[in-house]
Amino acid sequence: MLKKIMIIFALAAMLTSMAVTTVEAAKIAYVDLKSSVENTKAHQAGQQRLAALKSKKLEEIQALKLEMDRAEKEMLANSMAAAPQDLLDKQMALKDLRKKYMRKQQDAQEEIADVKHIIDLKESSEFYQVVRDYGKKNGYDLILPKSNAIYAGPALDVTDDITKQLDQR
Repeated sequence: MLKKIMIIFALAAMLTSMAVTTVEAAKIAYVDLKSSVENTKAHQAGQQRLAALKSKKLEEIQALKLEMDRAEKEMLANSMAAAPQDLLDKQMALKDLRKKYMRKQQDAQEEIADVKHIIDLKESSEFYQVVRDYGKKNGYDLILPKSNAIYAGPALDVTDDITKQLDQR
């Protein structure tokens, strides 16, 4: 029985020393995903495209809002002198304008969100592919996102290298 316990302890000690040796030999790095992606030319171009789309949609919505406000003022100004059927027609037209305005706002929000989602998916896909390629090319055993590290020395940071690789694509 004592012999079995001694063998188990010996095996455990041997396995522990093998695991420590393996970890010590591992080449590890980290990358700041957000910084790496945000500092690329592609990301900045995507953000400009998104800003242009937002601006265009805002102009369209504001033009519709002005049209709606003008129609409402016109209806109120002429409400006393207008025939009941004309007043009802103007009220219905205003109601339709309000619906169109609200739909335009919702459609714009959805389109902007869709474009942002597509940009984000493309960027993250490229990021992970670049990190995998970089890790293989440079002999890394593990590259972690910076956000998952409690502490990592600056010598392990490969963010700048990853950003350069992203810009080259």
